[in-house]
Amino acid sequence: MIFRGVLIPVCSGMLVAGLLGGCTGMAGGQRPPVVEQGTQMPRPVNQPGVRGAGPGESPASVTAQPPAVLALLSRAEDQANAGDLAAASTSLERAIRIDSRNPVLWHHLASVRLAEGEYVQAEQLAAKSNSLAPGNHALQARNWQLIAEARRGRGDRSGAGVAEQRIRTLTRH
Repeated sequence: MIFRGVLIPVCSGMLVAGLLGGCTGMAGGQRPPVVEQGTQMPRPVNQPGVRGAGPGESPASVTAQPPAVLALLSRAEDQANAGDLAAASTSLERAIRIDSRNPVLWHHLASVRLAEGEYVQAEQLAAKSNSLAPGNHALQARNWQLIAEARRGRGDRSGAGVAEQRIRTLTRH
């Protein structure tokens, strides 16, 4: 798939617990897709009354998402891949209003902001996603990748290096 002139690998049918596993080995300069096609989004483990993929728990046991969230995520994917980042952002913001504790939605909104060149906001949104994803090392590593790219975009090479070290630490688990 091509997004803003860059070939982007699509990782279909992935769960949050396997997000990195399906997209490793991307060449430098390539970004993961803004919204992965077919992504299922488990709710956080600590949300009352809802099961999430926790340590040692199979991602397949995660409760299904509300249909509206899935529809908005799919719409955001289509919009982003068509180059309409403003519309993709609006769709993701609507999904977040429905499920504000979903770290994957925050991650995708951070990806859109990064693609828009909104580096500070991209970093803040990725940090928000990390705060909602304790124990989910794959998603946290992807968020740190966004943070590294945002810091590089702002000219903060040292900060990007710190973020890349966090990625290495998380991917060792």
